[in-house]
Amino acid sequence: MTIRLNQGNGGKEMNSLIDRLKQHLPASNWTHTDNDAAILKTDIGFFGLTTDSFVVDPIFFPGGDIGKVAVCGTINDLAMMGVPASALTLGLVIEEGFPEEDLEKIMISIGFISKKTGIPVVTGDTKVMEKGKVDKLIINTSAVGVTDKVLDTPLQKGDKIILSGSLGDHAIAVLSQRFEFKTSVVTCCKPLIDEIAAVKPLIKQAKDPTRGGLASALNDIAGRNRCSMLLDEEKMPVKKEVRSAVELLGIDLYSLACEGRFVCFASPENAHETLEKLKVFNPDTAIIGEVTDTEEEHPEVVLQTRFGKRLMPMPSGNIVPRIC
Repeated sequence: MTIRLNQGNGGKEMNSLIDRLKQHLPASNWTHTDNDAAILKTDIGFFGLTTDSFVVDPIFFPGGDIGKVAVCGTINDLAMMGVPASALTLGLVIEEGFPEEDLEKIMISIGFISKKTGIPVVTGDTKVMEKGKVDKLIINTSAVGVTDKVLDTPLQKGDKIILSGSLGDHAIAVLSQRFEFKTSVVTCCKPLIDEIAAVKPLIKQAKDPTRGGLASALNDIAGRNRCSMLLDEEKMPVKKEVRSAVELLGIDLYSLACEGRFVCFASPENAHETLEKLKVFNPDTAIIGEVTDTEEEHPEVVLQTRFGKRLMPMPSGNIVPRIC
């Protein structure tokens, strides 16, 4: 057997591959190793560590580039666990012949986000591969940080599901450049640490819908928490241009990666305050559903549409590749 493209799509096939490969690794005292970041309890608090690799194609797209996505994506993965990043690593694998001026632009983007967030890039690695052995540029970033509280409170029936902004912007921005169609949509990619900090005392868990989109993020949470969810399609914040592009390309909106959004869970008592605090950052923030059952043997994510209810399963097959 050989590795297939869909085994890196953020869906069922990737999860199955990772589960098989992890069997060869020894156990450790780190927790949350199946989540956005691993956590180690120490005398000074909870130490968080995450890593991610980025293969965006094209490298430049409306509102961003691979460097911006690489730094924001890793900062955000740590933030979803309630851990503010304190330092970053940066690894570059560069194709021979890649324009130096493009690499400079990408490093400027990385430097801008690092300065804006106050999170320094403290170490890294650079490799150059023969022309044709790698496609332009691959970036790997890691982040570390410490917190006194991890976002891992168990979910309960009635908890509200809040989405921090419109769906699909990042993916459509990248695809518009790849397939050369016109749109006013730009990437939503940004650091989410301030938004998480504003609502951390109010929420139970959070996850950014990157690879595999909202469908992957919610099914992942449902599986780990053994809970089912009901979403309201009419409450989903989606730009008209994004809906049009999704229909044009024939792709699933809920499987598209978002690099500047997150979904979080709050009790009914805290949901309104959470919503109002997040609307300061993005007026499109909305309550999109709720947890319907817990202790489920077969957790499900269900979408209420105009025509009735349907399952929103974990993505499978050939999801649009190289969006992050």
